[in-house]
Amino acid sequence: MADFSEFPTTPTAWQEQALRELTAPDPAPVPALQPPPPVQRRPDLTALVPGVVFVLIALVGLVSADLPLGIFEDGGILWVVLIGGGIALLVSEIRRARRRR
Repeated sequence: MADFSEFPTTPTAWQEQALRELTAPDPAPVPALQPPPPVQRRPDLTALVPGVVFVLIALVGLVSADLPLGIFEDGGILWVVLIGGGIALLVSEIRRARRRR
């Protein structure tokens, strides 16, 4: 049957897409997703320093060392270490909370 139209027909959108898929080269393979590198965590110095000091004081107490210093009498140095460590931990938590915002 003869085509009597004066102008050629315009392809529809789905026909254009099918033609592009047939004539386009194979798409490049999608690279596999790699997990992000692990974040390097620094030690929490606010907790580490009081912990080390506490261990040292505990060891001095366990070995019954006779220290000539008067600051060890009646737990004086222990109170200073505990209060200082508590304040340092409080400040560390406040800074961490501000960074999260």
